[in-house]
Amino acid sequence: MRRWSHLGIAAVLAACIVTGAGARQTPVPAASDGDWPSYGRDLGNSRYSPLDRLTRDNVANLRVAWRWRSDNFSQPAEYRNESTPIMVNGTLYFTAGVSRWVIAADAATGATRWAWHLDEGERGRRAPRRDSGRGVSYWSDGAERKDERIFMVTPGFNLVALDAKTGAPVPGFGQNGVVDLKANLGVPADPVNSIIGSSSPPLVFENIVMIGPALEVGTRPPSMKNAPGRILAFDTRTGKLLWRFNTIPQKGEKGYETWESGSAEYTGNAGAWAPLSLDAKRGYLYVPVEAATGDYYGGHRKGDNLFSSSLVCLDARTGKTVWHFQIVHHDIWDRDNAAAPILTDITVGGRRIEAVVQLTKQAYAYVFDRVTGKPVWPIDERPVPQSDVPGEKTAATQPIPSKPAPFDRQGVTPDNLIDFTPELHAEALKALATVRAGTSPFSPPSTTDAADGTKGTFVLPGALGGANWEGGAFDPETGMLYVGSWTRPDVLALVKDPQRSDMDWVGGGGQAPRVRGLPIIKPPYSRITAIDLNTGDHRWMQANGDTPAAIKNNPALAGLTIPPTGAQTRPVLLATKTLLFTAEGSGGQPILRALDKQTGTTVAQITLPGAVGSVPMTYAIGTRQFIAFWVSDRAAELPGTLVALALPAPGRGGGAGGGDR
Repeated sequence: MRRWSHLGIAAVLAACIVTGAGARQTPVPAASDGDWPSYGRDLGNSRYSPLDRLTRDNVANLRVAWRWRSDNFSQPAEYRNESTPIMVNGTLYFTAGVSRWVIAADAATGATRWAWHLDEGERGRRAPRRDSGRGVSYWSDGAERKDERIFMVTPGFNLVALDAKTGAPVPGFGQNGVVDLKANLGVPADPVNSIIGSSSPPLVFENIVMIGPALEVGTRPPSMKNAPGRILAFDTRTGKLLWRFNTIPQKGEKGYETWESGSAEYTGNAGAWAPLSLDAKRGYLYVPVEAATGDYYGGHRKGDNLFSSSLVCLDARTGKTVWHFQIVHHDIWDRDNAAAPILTDITVGGRRIEAVVQLTKQAYAYVFDRVTGKPVWPIDERPVPQSDVPGEKTAATQPIPSKPAPFDRQGVTPDNLIDFTPELHAEALKALATVRAGTSPFSPPSTTDAADGTKGTFVLPGALGGANWEGGAFDPETGMLYVGSWTRPDVLALVKDPQRSDMDWVGGGGQAPRVRGLPIIKPPYSRITAIDLNTGDHRWMQANGDTPAAIKNNPALAGLTIPPTGAQTRPVLLATKTLLFTAEGSGGQPILRALDKQTGTTVAQITLPGAVGSVPMTYAIGTRQFIAFWVSDRAAELPGTLVALALPAPGRGGGAGGGDR
């Protein structure tokens, strides 16, 4: 049974823990410099703000202005919230808790204005993305804002429209404010047991709200058959389905021929779980499509498999394809396009180009003319290693950008192994004997019982390495792209599991070798890279933070001077007119760093209550600039907590900005 909960202002203030001092239409009213009206601030996901009130001279004085704890909105408590708040007209909107409450809070104080969630029962409990998600979207009917709505997708895959002022479901939208997305996939989908959901905010443009689905992790899928991750678009006023794009083509559609033996008829996934991006001038939607079922074996879906692992440009008003580029052919590496495409305006060789950049797990940045889809720099099809797994048929080539250079280390080679001492390097070489060294990011998975005695393929970057959902940040004034990445390898090993899957092979059993408790890949373990998109050249690279205690205190390194290795996590980034802000990411040190954008040097470090789990955003209320993000600390029993930092309010001296009470 569908039930929703809505708490009014007075009830919420008593119930929640707030330790702070709340023709065509455009997607949002024209944003002031102080607003952050969508997930990446703009629909092109630049994650850049023109605010300049925090400078290298005062940023070290940042203090916690207020906190909003999620305790009362999540059972069990959540210790990682990945949502990025949006801020419109003095109100923050965000999500919290495993059942994905929607919260409106005063942006100056953190005081809750309203809270709402949908009780989805067993449907919600079986959801593949049962968490807080990554946020919400805002729509209004124009500059007068007579009708303002917040859109979100629930864990159970329902699209919800809420009144932005009150939090009440909009009665004229769908059924009492709710549209069942499973019922709009165009294929049979059990409302409870079909495991499809969404983790990113919808994208709103004009009177259209668009959703990219997310499915269950495909490491060990129970079947070669699954729900397809189709892109859906609805009318913002009524909830009526406007169009649907088949990421796995149906018979007669372009791309169907790239699925051999009719495998497009039953293969699933190929959703778009990363945030979507949009060129509002043209109404072009950029869709970062993920891999198809399953992540590491494609023998049941031979062929290139369009439009899996592709960047697809659609007309947002019709859903028709404008252009596409397949970034990984026949993906068997889980190389989902995990980051939101970033729209950039750059000048290359004296020519102005409106571009789109897709950051990838394999540590390439693919740069295209966003109107035509033509690569800004040549992308060459190059031969790649082939699979010897029975039943597999690897793509002969993969597209490799000539520029920019990879932003992280690729391939397991002797030069990439730890060399703190000659002895450790020798032990690392010996450890490789148990696995196949993947010298290319496209070295294919192998079985745990291969004829050569190895137990899987050791690849770099792995499925969680390179760039992921945290994405990057683009400075439109300088043309500089800042990318955070994790130098994380994986062992891609295949096993048979006929008791739990009808697939010939599924992932499992692979363990990355280590030496005396140390990763065998040399540091930095994570990094931030600045890429000049006007030239395609790297400008600087910095390790993502200091050396973790587990590395620094390892007995094998006693007496050695170890430069900063960076955390074993993925960094998060926010660019402003004056500074680049970064944190180590979930599991890292509880520190926010302000970097010089031109050199990458650290300007200031601000100690936080816990490690940062979300991508930061910034906004202004009056003369004060705030930076907000989620922190947590399981060891200290600090659940997911939204914190807002600001300079001390006038008259508050060196205190916490007058709001931390």
